[in-house]
Amino acid sequence: MVYFINMKNFLEHKYTFWLILLAAFILRLIPALCALSDESRLFRPDSAGYLEPAHSIAQSATFNTTRRPPGYPLLASAVYVSGLGNKTLVMIQVLISVAVCAVTAAAAETYSGKKSCGNLAAALMAGNLTAIANAPLLLSDTFFALFAAGEFLFFIRYYRRKKTADLFMCALIAAAAVLIRPINQLFIFVLITLIFTISGMPWKTRILHAAASLLIFTAVITPWMYRNYCAGATFDIDTNTGAMRHQNGAMLMAQINGTDFESEKQRLLAVEAETFADTEKFPDERSKEMWRRAEFRKMVLEHPFIYLSQHFTLMILLPDAPTFLENFGITSPDRGTMGVLEKEGIFAAVTHYFGKHYIVILLCLVPLLIPAAILYAASFYQLVKIPVNWKKSFPELLFFLAFAEYYLFLPGAITAPRYQLPALPVLCTLAACAIESMIRKKDEAVPENPAGMDV
Repeated sequence: MVYFINMKNFLEHKYTFWLILLAAFILRLIPALCALSDESRLFRPDSAGYLEPAHSIAQSATFNTTRRPPGYPLLASAVYVSGLGNKTLVMIQVLISVAVCAVTAAAAETYSGKKSCGNLAAALMAGNLTAIANAPLLLSDTFFALFAAGEFLFFIRYYRRKKTADLFMCALIAAAAVLIRPINQLFIFVLITLIFTISGMPWKTRILHAAASLLIFTAVITPWMYRNYCAGATFDIDTNTGAMRHQNGAMLMAQINGTDFESEKQRLLAVEAETFADTEKFPDERSKEMWRRAEFRKMVLEHPFIYLSQHFTLMILLPDAPTFLENFGITSPDRGTMGVLEKEGIFAAVTHYFGKHYIVILLCLVPLLIPAAILYAASFYQLVKIPVNWKKSFPELLFFLAFAEYYLFLPGAITAPRYQLPALPVLCTLAACAIESMIRKKDEAVPENPAGMDV
């Protein structure tokens, strides 16, 4: 009982928020510094696609590709043009990851109306193993997570206050996020749906707000899409979407053929290379991207139910222990673990990746796995309460679907743990509400100052 009373006081203390951010910074700084001791640990196969155009911007003020959106390369180029390098970029990403904790706290406090919920949500984000592990990686995911948290915050503000400025900021941030990761391109439809579900607002107002949000969103992303089209690509944010043919498509074919992801991926890439050897038929990026998309569409239409079923997987929620260990040089990436996970399950993937010492490694990771376990248990508890009080909790379900499930569903069978990052702010908010409710009930079960009790 004393614990819960003290916990309540701690969560509402004026310095608690800053202590949480300091802890978040330290937790991210340690693996980042270890990764910086060997810069190869900062890179993944996708890193070059972002950093090469960043160097191009810094050296000649040109963006020399249509493969990737410009958001993260612009961030990296701002570092490079200042004469600084990847070490500085990593430190900036550590600070961005800490900023995600702060924005999550603001969103949770706005949603619940309680400072304690905000601090709880920040603490859950601060101790999240996936967020900690991915902060130093030279990829767009941590940067994108900040924008995902921002759009969640401003929509919650709009939901509570009904001010158009908050909605327009949400639409603006969501559109800017598309220029970091194209997965946000469909979010405008989610946002419009949310607007129409808000009660207590005239339909005319909802329609005007939805139309204005669509206009803002389109105005931000269309110029870059037009730029890509003029550069000989498709009218889209990037030309990496076609990679789904040898990524999600490989997962699909592996399940259909009873094979494995890596072999199917190599087979599909070999076919692609042979096809594109005909330079007359495929002279530019546009023709190649259209072929990739058309071929992937055929694969999906031939097996629609299997493809859809691959989107409903909890594997994406696995804490990113591998990346955390790779930051310290304990393990190395690119072992084909994703294919093993999809084909043989989590236990086989764990033993495949960690080797014969997997039990010892997992035991050492327990302190960092506990916050993730608490996060998932508490958010699940908050969600299962929804049917009990349907009318009151319906918005909570919508927020989960819009700001969490959207990001967990779209990657499909490609269950890289870093893809959970944009879903974490709302999960931390739901979990914080559940934990705060438990603490409050415990606190109400005892007198405010029990006789003889030192508080």
